[in-house]
Amino acid sequence: MSDAEEAAITFVRAWGEAVLRTVERVADVRRRAAALNRELDRVWDRDGEATLTVIWRENWTEEHTLIWALHQLERWVARLAVERGEEAPQENVTLRNVRNALEHLDEAELPDDATAAVAGDNDRRNRSLRTLPGGQLYIATGGRIFGAFDLRDLAAIAQAQVDRVDLEATARHEASVDAAADSYADKVIDERRDTP
Repeated sequence: MSDAEEAAITFVRAWGEAVLRTVERVADVRRRAAALNRELDRVWDRDGEATLTVIWRENWTEEHTLIWALHQLERWVARLAVERGEEAPQENVTLRNVRNALEHLDEAELPDDATAAVAGDNDRRNRSLRTLPGGQLYIATGGRIFGAFDLRDLAAIAQAQVDRVDLEATARHEASVDAAADSYADKVIDERRDTP
């Protein structure tokens, strides 16, 4: 195995694990937001509302981080394929467009309801945002991540890649142990043949 392949495997694992950790953080913050929302439905108070705003910001940034980690995972899976002389998997165009739209979110128009960012009238800006359904990126939290991805699906994608590199590592280790055992057995047999 080349050093480049080994590095690619390391980064596939690192970004796959990062996606899984971030999925857990998103799920946790969503649970906290739901519990606080239920409490505020029963008894509204200003402190609870302020806390909910903090939780919303945490949720939004975790979801953004999740998209970045997933993008990095996808890139390193492709690099691993290249290092192995295999065809790289097809790029997830929606992921690319959501990531790019997030990168240029500061250029988008933010309507008063602030549940979605829209591309606006300038055709030279927000090309990725224009490719998303309705030319908008959902920035409200909860439900599908940025209106495009199910949290469980993202976890499954990452888990599949982590499992794949784990299985490959186990297979390499077992092959190494088998080769060492065979070599030792051959050495013992050769020594016995040579002993009068």
